[in-house]
Amino acid sequence: MIGKRSGRLAALVVLALASGAGAQERLPLVAVEKPKAMDVVQYLQSTGTLAAEQSVDLVARASGLLEKVNFRDGEKVKKGDVIFGIEREPYEISLASAQADVRQQEASLAQAAANLTRQRDLKDKSVVSASALEDAIAQHAIAESQLAAARARLRTAELNLGYTEITAPFDGILSARLADVGAYINGAAAQKLATLVKPDPLHVNFTATDRQVVEIRRRMLERGMQVGNFGLPVSVELSLTDGDGYPFNGPLDYVAPEIDPTTGTMALRGEIANPDLLLSPGMFVKVRVAVAMRPDALTVPERAIGNTQEGRTVLVVGEENRIEQRLVEIGAPAEAGRREIRSGLEPDDRVVIRGGAAVAPGQVVSVEAMPQEVAP
Repeated sequence: MIGKRSGRLAALVVLALASGAGAQERLPLVAVEKPKAMDVVQYLQSTGTLAAEQSVDLVARASGLLEKVNFRDGEKVKKGDVIFGIEREPYEISLASAQADVRQQEASLAQAAANLTRQRDLKDKSVVSASALEDAIAQHAIAESQLAAARARLRTAELNLGYTEITAPFDGILSARLADVGAYINGAAAQKLATLVKPDPLHVNFTATDRQVVEIRRRMLERGMQVGNFGLPVSVELSLTDGDGYPFNGPLDYVAPEIDPTTGTMALRGEIANPDLLLSPGMFVKVRVAVAMRPDALTVPERAIGNTQEGRTVLVVGEENRIEQRLVEIGAPAEAGRREIRSGLEPDDRVVIRGGAAVAPGQVVSVEAMPQEVAP
């Protein structure tokens, strides 16, 4: 009987030991890593709108029938290309009339000059009176003024004839035309025929608070730049609103001299190269401008940061593999999905980066080897 009881007791001890071992094996498993030191750039982030650096409405300055449309809608044109042509004949007739008028007035002036010379010779010989010479002088002056007026009318006729051709003031892309061949064009109303847009480079317009602008200006001063002088040292980066990364960049070339009192913001502008015409005026984009850089800042993966009523927190594996919850102050986003931690962590802390959802502060866990501790 005693032997049977001893056997049962031994079996219970074995089962208890086995149960304890199983409990130890079932400790929650978490992956950890130490905070990584990185250079973290602080950005001014905003949304912006792209705009053409140059955009003009092509308007008519001469009236008449539209005779020529030399380019298709949306086509590229070069500076000086004739895009529209208005009927020229009425203006050519006016030009010919003005040219004839100039020749007539030149002849009249030559006659008046000859008469003035003759009257002076006769006056020197006391053949004519002083009043006759005075009349000759007046007629010569009238002829000079009439010739000047005729030449002005000629210049006006030349300009009006030139207005029958609407040319491109710069290289660009045409919008859809607003009039077809045969339509009557009213030059007196400065009728719009199309819009010409220069697509490269583009401007990106965005805003910033006064504090953010001060940060930019401090950054400029740190680089030896005078406030008001802009260029490559201050770079504007942008991304399409549904895109990843910031593949487009260019210099910051304008900061408004004053704050808009209605919005409390300042207007800023960057210049973005667009040689492949991937971007178009009117697009909304995400904008960022680097304003500061903190070297060797401690960073952790964004997924390791939690949010509680007390603030932002991370879980740390402390002594005896026990979970601790740390209240941290976060900073700027870093590369590779990481976030700067300004306070609350030490370089040797073991931060939980996976498995944290299944554990609580004070709980003992099993720790998975950190990536830097894994043998090659």
